[in-house]
Amino acid sequence: MNYKLSKHAVDVLNSRNIEIDWIDYVLNNPSAKVIKKSNEVNYFALIIENENRCLKVVLNPISMIVVTAYFDRDMRKKGCR
Repeated sequence: MNYKLSKHAVDVLNSRNIEIDWIDYVLNNPSAKVIKKSNEVNYFALIIENENRCLKVVLNPISMIVVTAYFDRDMRKKGCR
C-alpha cells in the first residue's frame, strides 16, 4: 500500500521504537480494520518481533497519510490476532 507519514507519525515512530516495516505489515496484513466517521481507518495486527503486541495504525484513506501508530493494550485484550 502506498502511503506517506505525517510529521506526528514520524515523531511517534522514533519515540516509541516502532519500525517502518511494522507499519507496512499492519497496513498490508491487518487482523482487524475499523472505519471511523472522521475519515480515519484504524488497522490492527500483532507484531511478533515486539512480544506479540498489537500495533494500531491510523490512516487517512483520502490522503493516504498515516496519522499515528501505537501499541494498543485494549485491542490486544479484545483479540488482536
